[in-house]
Amino acid sequence: MSDNNSSPASQLTPDEQDKLRELTTQSWNLELAISGVAMFAILQLPDLLESVFSYLRYNFMTHTDGAAAILPSLAYSLIRATCHVLFAAFLVNFVMRAFWVGLVGLLAVFPSGIRYDRIPFTTTYSQQRLADELGPLDRYILWLDKRCNIVFALAFQFVFFLIVVALFYVLGLLIYLVVQPNVSASVWFGVKIALGTLAAVFYLAIIWLNQKKVKETPRGMQLHYRITKLGQLMMMGTYRHTSYVTNTFYSNIRPGRLYRAAAIFMLVFFVVFFLEYMNDISRTSGRISLFNTRHLYSARVDSLYIEPSTYDNQRPEGAYIGVASIQSDVIREPYLRLFIAYPKALDKLLEEIAPEPAWSDTLSRQARRHQYAIWSSRQINRLIRITVNDSTCAQPELMFTKVGTQEQRGWQTVLVPGNLKTGRNLLRVALQDPRKKEADELVAIPFWYVPEP
Repeated sequence: MSDNNSSPASQLTPDEQDKLRELTTQSWNLELAISGVAMFAILQLPDLLESVFSYLRYNFMTHTDGAAAILPSLAYSLIRATCHVLFAAFLVNFVMRAFWVGLVGLLAVFPSGIRYDRIPFTTTYSQQRLADELGPLDRYILWLDKRCNIVFALAFQFVFFLIVVALFYVLGLLIYLVVQPNVSASVWFGVKIALGTLAAVFYLAIIWLNQKKVKETPRGMQLHYRITKLGQLMMMGTYRHTSYVTNTFYSNIRPGRLYRAAAIFMLVFFVVFFLEYMNDISRTSGRISLFNTRHLYSARVDSLYIEPSTYDNQRPEGAYIGVASIQSDVIREPYLRLFIAYPKALDKLLEEIAPEPAWSDTLSRQARRHQYAIWSSRQINRLIRITVNDSTCAQPELMFTKVGTQEQRGWQTVLVPGNLKTGRNLLRVALQDPRKKEADELVAIPFWYVPEP
């Protein structure tokens, strides 16, 4: 009579068991190689993430506040925090496994391991205590090998977690970037209520069906299985792979110890995530410093702050221009080469204050495009107000362009102001909403004019 509780390994044929044993004994060299490659790949990931999320912020984000603005920052910070934890996990595995290899080599040289009775400069009592506390070298090598395998498995479990989280955030971004702009406010409100209700019902059902009195009933067992299958769908194809690791831990580690380790891990992860999120806010939200304050230091007023990204000669290569930029902080020539960024968030406001006119149906497609290009140029030159010191440029003559390796869209012009003074000057760019009396300032750029002798 077969044992129903036997592990799947016991169902293997002798040849399969030998093959599995051979793979197990030779896995350490693959662990070292995979950990090294994974650490190298993770180190390359932050730059890729930065470029991807900068592109999303500039070209797709239609809001600068609310959930639509917070979601990309949360996604960016969460993925970066996950990369930090993954790097630490693979680094720990790499160091532990390298140390294990050293011990295996040492045991090959000295097969008897540690001979405690021959340790010099100690007493018999100390030798006995060391033997009891440390034990033989071969036993420690086996213990370290098991810990290396556990850390390596957990690292890949976290990789699957990153994939699922990234897919959920991509789905959320698609909803905010594709669905929201194409439906009315009332429909969008209904979509949010429906999604929130579904999420609340799902989590309440999980809590209720995990009650002991409920899941022991026949109906409760069926509903518990169905909600479990729904959870498998939410894993987006990774459930089967992660279950082998998760269920192995669940079935071999005491629940109290497992929950304690999981709580510590999640605490560390969310601390890293919080620090990453605060750093992202500091970097993208108006030069706000959260961890490095000074009594008489404030970067909130543009005219009193030098922002390197507003000068072409100080901006890192490939970086996006925040609002506008000029060629340098120190101007030698009597002109300013100005670029004004045109992010998607600004486009939402321009659609409201400059609605497209109804074109004649008799116009051909090419003629309509030509008319639209002329009309849009007139509109932006009418709405953008540029001021140098106290003088407003009546005709900025802005032209459409793309700049940088990322082909950032915007407007460019060359200003030849006659009121430049030697020393500090100030350029202001504002948007004049016809519905308001005062223009909304977009940016103020201080610069110094030092003419050629």
